[in-house]
Amino acid sequence: MSRRNPLRQITKVEQYLMIGFGILLMAAGFHFFLIPLRLVAGGVTGLGIVLEHLFNLRISLFVLILNGLLLLLGLVVLGKTIFLKSIYGSLLFPAILFLMERFVTPFDIQEDYVIGALFGGALVGIGFGLMLKYGGTSGGTDIPVKILYKKFHVPVSTSVYLFDGIIVATGIIVFFGENGVLAGLYALIAIAISGKLADIVVVGGNTKKAMQIITDRPDAIKQAIYDGVSRGVTVVNIKGGYTNLDKTMLVTVITRQEYYAIRNIIARIDERAFVYVTPATEIHGEFLERESD
Repeated sequence: MSRRNPLRQITKVEQYLMIGFGILLMAAGFHFFLIPLRLVAGGVTGLGIVLEHLFNLRISLFVLILNGLLLLLGLVVLGKTIFLKSIYGSLLFPAILFLMERFVTPFDIQEDYVIGALFGGALVGIGFGLMLKYGGTSGGTDIPVKILYKKFHVPVSTSVYLFDGIIVATGIIVFFGENGVLAGLYALIAIAISGKLADIVVVGGNTKKAMQIITDRPDAIKQAIYDGVSRGVTVVNIKGGYTNLDKTMLVTVITRQEYYAIRNIIARIDERAFVYVTPATEIHGEFLERESD
């Protein structure tokens, strides 16, 4: 017997709960594994590890201050939309990290860098992936990445590598007397693990996906995708092999940051749409490489 699985629209409550759970996993990865080993795995929290060592203040305090400053920068340069979208994650992460610092003792992993990089990177990656999947953002270095793209058209991937590389290199220099380059190398392993798992959690193992949508309301969905995420859509006339009925399929190539928005667009307009997503391993021609707003 066949069974339909209608595409359910994610509610705001569910969205914020899952973003919060993702942030909780990220904070746990840092608190239990990366911070105790001084693994400066990029991002604002990695910079916070360096500043905590230099100034002997809580990492959560530095993260809060840096996120706040970057939020204000984003408000000035990128506008209110990015500011409002980023404020939840930017403030919740340091709040959870502070509570963990105050009340939860980190694991005694006995200076085991392999365990720290594997489990720390995994928790951060899964948490970050959940946050992205449900339309959230962690703020932090995401904001200067968006600024560099908007003002200077620097590719997102290049900016991420640039910022993370500078922060990891700073960690190697600051902790060189204690660990040499060892902690920096394991930090790179943690970054690679977290990035791969984040991609898998969002929409599988590749950051770009081809989304195929078979729907009875193609015009409404197509226009909503244009308006919502500014992605191009190809319209394909098809015939059902079993029913022999004429149907319409929409095809669009998306990034992982756009998955949540487009999924909810489809669910809102046509919950009976048949949707499948495949890896877009090679893309040629005009494709705008950007973060979604």
